[in-house]
Amino acid sequence: MPKYLVHSNALQPSFQFPLSFVYDDSIPRDDISRTVKEVVEGVNVFKYIDFSSRHDCGYDGLKLLQCILLAYTLKGYASLRDLEDLCKFDIRFQFIMDGLTPSFMAFQRFIANNLRMSLEDLFVEFNRYFEAHDDIHTDILYIDGTKFEANANKMTFVWMRSTKKYRQKRWVKIMERIKAFNAYCQKEAVPVKLSVLKEFSFEYLVEIVDTIKGLMNQRKIESKHGKGQRKHPFQRFKEGFEEDADKILKYSIYYRLADGRNSFSKTDPGATFMHMKYDYYNHTNVFKPGYNVQMGSSNRYIRHIYVSSDANDLNTYIPFMEGYNIAYGDYPTKTPADAGYGSYDNYSYCKEHHIELFMKYNTYRKEQEKVTDKNRFKSYQMKPDEQGEVLCPAGHTFTFIKETTDKRGRYERKTKHYQNAHCPDCPLKAKCTKAKKGRTLKITEKLIEYQEEVKANLAKDEGKELMTQRSVQAEGIFGEIKQDYQYDRFRRRGETGVKLELLLVSIGHNLRRYHRSKFPKKKQCEA
Repeated sequence: MPKYLVHSNALQPSFQFPLSFVYDDSIPRDDISRTVKEVVEGVNVFKYIDFSSRHDCGYDGLKLLQCILLAYTLKGYASLRDLEDLCKFDIRFQFIMDGLTPSFMAFQRFIANNLRMSLEDLFVEFNRYFEAHDDIHTDILYIDGTKFEANANKMTFVWMRSTKKYRQKRWVKIMERIKAFNAYCQKEAVPVKLSVLKEFSFEYLVEIVDTIKGLMNQRKIESKHGKGQRKHPFQRFKEGFEEDADKILKYSIYYRLADGRNSFSKTDPGATFMHMKYDYYNHTNVFKPGYNVQMGSSNRYIRHIYVSSDANDLNTYIPFMEGYNIAYGDYPTKTPADAGYGSYDNYSYCKEHHIELFMKYNTYRKEQEKVTDKNRFKSYQMKPDEQGEVLCPAGHTFTFIKETTDKRGRYERKTKHYQNAHCPDCPLKAKCTKAKKGRTLKITEKLIEYQEEVKANLAKDEGKELMTQRSVQAEGIFGEIKQDYQYDRFRRRGETGVKLELLLVSIGHNLRRYHRSKFPKKKQCEA
């Protein structure tokens, strides 16, 4: 072999040029990939995503975005590996990428570095594009919530009630250990006395451990380990306080991660343990870690999402509407929702922002039932009449006692307290109350006024149609995402990652909806 070929490398020269025209004839004009390209190119993506930080060797960010959204549109959810495979084997993705095949890490870097911070703004811009090109009634926002399981291991729950109990027991152990250490020092004439505090911190326990280490160094006491080795009392005290410090630090971290919640998962601290419809613990009623997802939709387009760790829908309405206002600059005029959202604060918030009351409350369905011997003793059946009097089932009048003001919520709430003095001699007392002093009632007149307005609105034809459409649209979206596309569990962890993933899923849903509106299915001709 000639010498000039020994250390040579064979290079295959190539010329890169767009290949989109090669695939253009193979992609139908009504294919959904063309719809995704139309929407992405019709929105000013560069306003929100800065592509200047990308390397020269990187792929076109606009095309990567189109591939990601097309994958979520087709599959409901697409992993990074799915994106890599689709670019290799799907002609629609080759049409978008001009034949290039990015790896899964290329998509990961693009999502992490360019898409994560701007995706929420892009979601709003896409919705504005849909508004301009489709008939969407944004004055009506159908709201519903559901729970998605978090990407957390099964047996990683932390219950704060148990944590509080364990912390109190550890506090008692620390006090006893300090007393025992002080007694030992007094017996051995060691000039050290530890203070007994009402609340022990990690820093104070570390200071105690350092003090004991100093005493061991002064007295040249060696630490012994292993079977058959007798430990010095100072070493046993030191190891005990080290264990106490670890436990106190762990409990402090738990309190910080819980942030007022009753539970969280060690794998995903943002997730809270909630009741869900499917229980893989053999139906033992064990909670699963998850997130509470709120979605607002108009004409089956997802307009806004809100992810929280609150298991109750009641406290999510106001932050959900605040986020909607920040995104679009206004409020809808109607927000039909189920009974999980009807509360005094939520109704007051609607009145403040001129939103009509179409949210049911918890006793709405029961009040529609006929009065029977079972439900006539319920408190929701005893409301003030036109003269302001409250009567019990036996016809006795409740006596007004006092009025209190509750300022714990967002809006000040005034409650009137009533008591019935005729209960001791009433023959219906056994069915009505067990109180020795008689039946008591707490009535908030403003809340009753709101509830009467809700009943009047829902009794109209408009209200019945809105609640029907709420079941079709809001619950239908969750049914499509969860059942049709088998997406009922988050893959990312943490509230930021979960929201990123859910925004991509929501954009994919809206793109499918826009494509169906743009290309409605033609009715097949009967043979």
